Amino acid sequence: MGGFTAAWLTGMGIVVWREVHSTSHMPVPGALIGVTALFAVLAAVADMSPQARPVVTLLAWGLDIAGLFSTPVAGLITEAGTAAGTEQAATGGGTSTA
Repeated sequence: MGGFTAAWLTGMGIVVWREVHSTSHMPVPGALIGVTALFAVLAAVADMSPQARPVVTLLAWGLDIAGLFSTPVAGLITEAGTAAGTEQAATGGGTSTA
């Protein structure tokens, strides 16, 4: 089994494990299809350029590690918005109510 296939199977396992532990049921098919589609796009890139295959495989494993540590992109965007709002309030750029 290649490194990329192992990364895809690990990603699927992480999604299933997280859903089972949080809601006590299997994930919806859309979640599994989304993960598979992401890895399919990465596989297509790796097939188009053999020089990029190690980098794409490393990226796939990086996505697995990010999923394992629960760092979704949406969470990072929310934190960035919170930080910007806090900074704006600290500098006196907030709105006032009169």
